[in-house]
Amino acid sequence: MIEVLDTRFFIEHFFSADPTDREKTRRRITELRRRKEGVVPLIVVAEFTDQACRLAGRREAEEKAEAIVESGLQVRPLDPALAIAAGARRCSNRRVPLADCIVATMADSLGGRVVSDDPHFKQLRGIRVAWL
Repeated sequence: MIEVLDTRFFIEHFFSADPTDREKTRRRITELRRRKEGVVPLIVVAEFTDQACRLAGRREAEEKAEAIVESGLQVRPLDPALAIAAGARRCSNRRVPLADCIVATMADSLGGRVVSDDPHFKQLRGIRVAWL
């Protein structure tokens, strides 16, 4: 099954204080690359870079974001149809950030699930969510 990795997955992967969680994320990336079922929306790369910058500084944030891009996971841009669908989803779910609506819409359009512990995704009807 396609898994669309959310920003919180990568924050956990790179910055978790729990070595068990870091190992779980590492194994999941390895398995998703092997099966060619891991997707990273470009909005996640941008959001991750912003959050990582606050945690570790700009240089480290950019290095880690580049590692995501070069990870072998499928990095996907936002196309016009997805943008319209995500905007419509946001219109119906005003408490859910636009970036989360984009991630959810991409997962939905691919018949996959979002990998995140962000509670916003549970507010979106019909979106499948998994965590570590």
